[in-house]
Amino acid sequence: MAILVDEAIWPWRGRRWAHLVSDAGYEELHAFAAGLGLRRMAFQGDHYDVTAEVRDHALALGAESVGGRELLGRLKSAGLRLAPGRRPGAWDEVGRWPGGDGAPVPEGLVGTAPKPLVEALAAARVDGTVVEVSAWRRGDEAALVMSAKAPIGVGTLPSGVEHRLTDGGRLLELLVDGS
Repeated sequence: MAILVDEAIWPWRGRRWAHLVSDAGYEELHAFAAGLGLRRMAFQGDHYDVTAEVRDHALALGAESVGGRELLGRLKSAGLRLAPGRRPGAWDEVGRWPGGDGAPVPEGLVGTAPKPLVEALAAARVDGTVVEVSAWRRGDEAALVMSAKAPIGVGTLPSGVEHRLTDGGRLLELLVDGS
């Protein structure tokens, strides 16, 4: 079983993009993507879209270069390819709050985001100023994103909450699947 990446041939926003998948399972794919510094919210239901530069980094870390047809065939054979109607759509922002020197949970967030996400955000340790917190939804999924001027510490998370730290630990994504 392997992490696979096809050629970066898909144009979007002035760059060329490729698809990063696993033919073993999503957990393997998420772990590899985290090692590349990809945001968890970039997951497209069965793949990550990656730039040509990130593709090169993935290959250096051991991903297997395959053609697009082989990538799709192996994804289907593993039972991991989602039909177009089952793929998640775009994330919709449902709130944004400026930071400050106070608590990491902004006033107004409670009631906007699921309770486990709010609890996880409240447990985050910030050694500096929180720049911003935003709340997002995509189908049954919900996410909170916190950016800070210094690295963010993550303690014990409530059950069902995933997290990913990127940008040198200054960007925290918390995700929960409500399905």
